[in-house]
Amino acid sequence: MKKIKETSVLRAQIVPNVTQFYKEFLDIPGDHQSIGFLSTDCEEILYLALDDATKKADVKVAFVNSANVGLGNLWAHIRGVAIGMLSGPKVQDVRMGMLYAKDFIERHSGCYVFDGDEDRYCYVHLIPRSGPYYLKKFKIPPESAVAHLSAEPVAATYALDKALKAGDTRIAHLYRIPTRTNMGGGILYGTESACRAAAESFLNAVEYCYDNPMEIN
Repeated sequence: MKKIKETSVLRAQIVPNVTQFYKEFLDIPGDHQSIGFLSTDCEEILYLALDDATKKADVKVAFVNSANVGLGNLWAHIRGVAIGMLSGPKVQDVRMGMLYAKDFIERHSGCYVFDGDEDRYCYVHLIPRSGPYYLKKFKIPPESAVAHLSAEPVAATYALDKALKAGDTRIAHLYRIPTRTNMGGGILYGTESACRAAAESFLNAVEYCYDNPMEIN
């Protein structure tokens, strides 16, 4: 039995007028005067949330990265698993982008947890259309749907093969296992129906791995 585990924004701050040093260090566009940064307790969700913000507000992703921890680690609840930064021409643009990202994280996404065991989880999310951030970063064709698929390394590697066989999708990004947060998986793109089939196949395959961890017995 699987359920959605809620995720949270842990910190969110806005700098109305960023210094020239930050602009150069972070390669922020010259007409962007403000930045905002936030941390979460789940890295995969943050990437999608920032992409969602670029679809709805006049912002760009200035920076995003994850730490060497995983969901559920004690100190991650204080400092976060991942941190992201948005830049925009005006402070109002950044504030709107941050609000869209927060809304996505806390209301429109989450990790699947199997049988109530938070060590048995995965992240599966389908988005019908990529935002500017994903289109540029992963060179995804416009109007493509995206399936964002992630789980622990062994289950993810097994399940991603099943996902690729389920529909006519292509890999936009493959996580080299293990990732910094000890995960695996990838980002697939294609038609919405193909990505949906891939996401469902991935989720079912991960559950199979959790239920059958030792096939060599």
